Amino acid sequence: MPRNLNMKAAVGSALCAMLSVSLSAPAGAGEPTEAPRRVVKFADLDLNHGAGVAELYARIRAAARDVCEPLIASDLASAIGARACVAQAIERAVAEVNAPQLTSYYLAKTRRAITVAQRD
Repeated sequence: MPRNLNMKAAVGSALCAMLSVSLSAPAGAGEPTEAPRRVVKFADLDLNHGAGVAELYARIRAAARDVCEPLIASDLASAIGARACVAQAIERAVAEVNAPQLTSYYLAKTRRAITVAQRD
């Protein structure tokens, strides 16, 4: 495969990253509910260019905030939990996309390490 091939082909059938965040249920809650999920589409982006990578990261970040925003409350513990939720959702989505350019962008923005799934 030529190296300059659009990143869409490199990610194969993964045309969207799924953000799936497990939210902790409040004490005394009944049946656990399915974790909120947001689909982040990026088939329209060229991840071989910085602008495409930055746009995908912005979409992932916005979706993570959307998923985790209900956790935000007036107390400090809830605010810290919401921040951790956003960080975990972004990390999970970046790892799932498994695109070197996005991973590099994420690492530069956050200075965090992530575990990326191996492709067969």
